[in-house]
Amino acid sequence: MEIQNTTNQSDSISEDTNANPALKKKILIIDDDENLTTVLVDKLNFSGFDTDFSNDSVAGLQKAIDTKPDAILLDVKMPNMSGWELLEKLRVDAWGEKVRVIMLTSLDKPESVAHAMEQGSTVFIVKTNYTLDQIVDKVKEVLLVK
Repeated sequence: MEIQNTTNQSDSISEDTNANPALKKKILIIDDDENLTTVLVDKLNFSGFDTDFSNDSVAGLQKAIDTKPDAILLDVKMPNMSGWELLEKLRVDAWGEKVRVIMLTSLDKPESVAHAMEQGSTVFIVKTNYTLDQIVDKVKEVLLVK
């Protein structure tokens, strides 16, 4: 006689994700590159984060202030408002002055990195120098999630 496993598979999944500290961390991606955003959202969600996005900088700023994520992945070159301008506006808000911001850009000049740090960026990532896994690892590092 075969004994059937009566454990509901969705129960074991929810138990696993409850033990994952990344699950409670909210990430907001603000980047006008829709393809990259889609892949990053999927990768971060798969890694246990609660990930949202905006492909528009103005709407992204409002979403950040409204939802107060734990970290923001922010592109520099965007229409309507650059990532630099968005970061400056974000830092005026009491919550926004402390949120962790990871600049995610194609700019690789040393002055861009220096400017990001002066503006209060936590980390500066050049898109072409990092894999998706490395970006997720950097988010975990910034949020101290193991």
